[in-house]
Amino acid sequence: MDKQHTTRQKLLDTALSLIWSSSYGNVTVDDICKAGGISKSSFYHFFKSKSELAVAAYQSHWEKAASDYNRIFSALVAPLDRLRNYCAYIEHNMQQGIQKTGKMPGCPYSLVGAELSLVDETMRQQVQTMFGGIVRFIEQALRDAQHEGSIDPSIDPHTMAEDLYSFILGLLLQSKVRNDVNLLHRLEPTIMAMIGAKTSTPAN
Repeated sequence: MDKQHTTRQKLLDTALSLIWSSSYGNVTVDDICKAGGISKSSFYHFFKSKSELAVAAYQSHWEKAASDYNRIFSALVAPLDRLRNYCAYIEHNMQQGIQKTGKMPGCPYSLVGAELSLVDETMRQQVQTMFGGIVRFIEQALRDAQHEGSIDPSIDPHTMAEDLYSFILGLLLQSKVRNDVNLLHRLEPTIMAMIGAKTSTPAN
């Protein structure tokens, strides 16, 4: 990995970390450069603005997370286990955030999306793309679950996938506001109830 690529990636990782732990509005270019040990001239060599960096940082994060989602939602995994494993994945990520900062980090996509959706169209579209990708993973798991007869056959998979993701984001927000990761224990049982799961066998 060459030095320029390393510097650019450092900017992406630092920006995401600072914005996620604070907010887009509270983080400055100076903050990012200082935390990353990178000169301001190097920052502007790669990005025209903080906004451009933020969009690239979240796109980079999504590309890295895609491998996790492909593993969690693999067609080789039973449909309901995909959803259970996704719940465990969310809780694990939040626990890691608490270990680093002492606070519940919340969903990185919804936080920046809510903050910037009315003022930065590029970021709004980026967050919408990430939301849509996750919903599609959930939807496919629901379709496969219906096919095997393990959930309510009357639900619409697309609508339910959107509803489930809305619930997940809402519970993440509550957990962040209360700084209580234990609220996430509700994820799996509530999701299983919402889809009329016909088995409660835990994932291995």
